[in-house]
Amino acid sequence: MSVNENLATAWYVTARSRKELGDLASALACYRRALALAPHNAAILTSCGTALYLFGRRNEAIGMYRQALAHHPDHAGARASLEFALPSAPGETHRLGRLREEAERLRRAGKLHEALELHHQAIAIAPHVAGIWLSAGLLLYEMGDQPESLPFFEEAARLDATLAAAVEAARRICVGAGLLEKAAYYSGRAFAIQPSDDIRIARGLTLAAIQPAAVAIDPARASYECVLDGALGEALRIENLYAANCIGGFFLAYHGRNDRMLQEKAAAFLLRTIPGLSMTAAHCQAARGHHGKIRIGFISRFFYDHSIGKTSRGLMRELSRHLFEVVAIRITPSKNDQTTEMICAAADRVVTLDPDYRSAREQVATLELDILFYQDIGMEPTSYLLAFSRLAPVQCVSFGHPNTTGIPTMDYFISNDLFEPPDAALHYSESLFLLEDLPTLAYYYRPDPPTGRIDRNDFGLDENDHVYVCPQVLFKLHPDFDDILGGILRRDPKGVVVLIRGQYPDYDAQIAARFARSLPDVVDRILMLDRMGFRRFLSLLSIADACLDTPHFNGMNSSLEAFSIGAPIVTLPGAFQRGRHTQAMYRKMGILDCIANDPQDYIGIAVRLGCDKAYADDLRARIRAGNGVLYESRRVVEEFERFFLHAAGRAG
Repeated sequence: MSVNENLATAWYVTARSRKELGDLASALACYRRALALAPHNAAILTSCGTALYLFGRRNEAIGMYRQALAHHPDHAGARASLEFALPSAPGETHRLGRLREEAERLRRAGKLHEALELHHQAIAIAPHVAGIWLSAGLLLYEMGDQPESLPFFEEAARLDATLAAAVEAARRICVGAGLLEKAAYYSGRAFAIQPSDDIRIARGLTLAAIQPAAVAIDPARASYECVLDGALGEALRIENLYAANCIGGFFLAYHGRNDRMLQEKAAAFLLRTIPGLSMTAAHCQAARGHHGKIRIGFISRFFYDHSIGKTSRGLMRELSRHLFEVVAIRITPSKNDQTTEMICAAADRVVTLDPDYRSAREQVATLELDILFYQDIGMEPTSYLLAFSRLAPVQCVSFGHPNTTGIPTMDYFISNDLFEPPDAALHYSESLFLLEDLPTLAYYYRPDPPTGRIDRNDFGLDENDHVYVCPQVLFKLHPDFDDILGGILRRDPKGVVVLIRGQYPDYDAQIAARFARSLPDVVDRILMLDRMGFRRFLSLLSIADACLDTPHFNGMNSSLEAFSIGAPIVTLPGAFQRGRHTQAMYRKMGILDCIANDPQDYIGIAVRLGCDKAYADDLRARIRAGNGVLYESRRVVEEFERFFLHAAGRAG
């Protein structure tokens, strides 16, 4: 690239930044400087035209778009922009402008669903305008619908290859979601628009959500470690904090390995490369002399109808208000629903954090908490980044995302003696604190049972099928599970395995491709159902002959939901806490029939449940008779209170 081209790119990047900040006059001046150096560059001509259009200078904008197409007739962004700018049907352009203005007004008023509906109307009028697709995607993201937002960002990036905001949004989602091919594609496009260490390192550390085979796992982990080691040896600075979304290694937890060393390396890398990542709140530097109520902050982005919301709400409500003050800290963007309302009502105080990480950190610091209890770390970037700072004298995490963090400022990992194997302390960088003799670490409200007639035909199943339902998210399906599924279906010719589609269509395609390779003889008896509401989900569990727990990473919410209606679950305890939840629930119920010793035992238990109706019915009755120990247990609250008093130095 020539000196002029390099300078033109620099002015172009500056212009786009000024435009995104709303400084159109400055942006136009920078575009002009860029065009003086590269007068035939279609991307610069198109972007300059868009800035002119926003300034109300439509004829000049049309001229810019036509210049771009004169030099590059196939430039999609210039063509789409020209089509939009040219005079259209009477009143259409005016209507589109009014829709976008009204949508923005509704968004600022917090009426996000209404604003989204207007975006859909705008897209119907002008489907070729990338900016509308981008705006709709950003709105969905703000609503907490990240998977739903991705197609909008992708379409915006397709319509305008130079639309950096759309490309970057698609890149972040694909990296965080473990969509390897798309992550590589959008990383390449983003790097071409504006090269950075953030993009390069994040791409190298992207882990696949769906592993293609068991033999692929160790090489993927070795590559992850190699990139970390190489990055630790470079003089890097990560400027975009949210590029760290992939560095916490969310998908490591699903590999069935000890992740402590890799998590510690990732944390060390971020501390070294992100300026100011770690700070200490003022009240944590002073001598601790507070003797009133212990102020506990419960923090998460997922305080809604989500596994985290379901496992957090009861404890927050039931903790002693004589001993504790409860603060609910909501990370944004998030969703609001009935569970959110319940959590907000249960807390003594509710704080909604600013979307900007540094502002959010200051908000938490000013709360002067005694204990900061992360309900999950690693499931989204903000909580992971916040955890590097000392924002309370005691900082802890538990089973929300059941893996060690590797972060030196995280003091405790709270677990349960029935979950952990003998060598458990080696799995955590935090100090492991074991609650005692609990079936679950949640004060869990028993779900209401499904009502009405439940028909297998509603799920595309025959009354004669032996139905094996695996209700877990698809990235929990370790390749080791394939042999178990194959063994069940080969031993039971009437067997049908039922799965639920993933958040992203790519997950469905990848797991289907893996099954086609690993289970070609029985893959036709694996059915994938659309994602469904909770009542229908419980109905599905109720018609299952057996529910199948995933090895290496069990269910927690799904197991509690299945047991609430007496559904039997086959489980194979693993080497780590995250693969031992369901067996703990069974042990507290005094039912050991479905705890397998090895994969062949698992297959045998499942097939007996599928083929022996009398045995399965007896087991369901025993589960219904014994499942009371799993729900709304004061013992869970008392054990957490014991931990909080111990951690705050108030144990008596």
